[in-house]
Amino acid sequence: MRFVREAEVRAVPATPGQFTEGVWRADTITEAVGDGLRAQRFSYEPQARSAWHVHDGEQALYVVAGRGVVVRQGAEPVAIGPGDWVHVQPGEKHWHGAAADDTLVHLAVTAGGQTHWHEPVTDEEYRAGTQ
Repeated sequence: MRFVREAEVRAVPATPGQFTEGVWRADTITEAVGDGLRAQRFSYEPQARSAWHVHDGEQALYVVAGRGVVVRQGAEPVAIGPGDWVHVQPGEKHWHGAAADDTLVHLAVTAGGQTHWHEPVTDEEYRAGTQ
């Protein structure tokens, strides 16, 4: 068993190409075994977002604060806010980010496998997802 104390968690800028500027990632739970469970806290400035991506395993997003959006390829955007959970199925191509006029903080818990990063979300796609 391992305990993670908030005082030990450090946020760093999220990886360029996977996220726009203005996104910070804090690794909270790292894999104890290969392809194991992992968790991060992401903080987004207004209009900041991820690139399109797909997970091999399931992922749960929990919104801690602010407002944002999750967009699954081929589906309508879904606004998210504090207390909301999003259950991402394996293989669903999607992106998520902050509202145009608010920050977003969410926890991401991923159940094994890799994340496969695709193209950045264009400004046009972002505007269409946040209207």
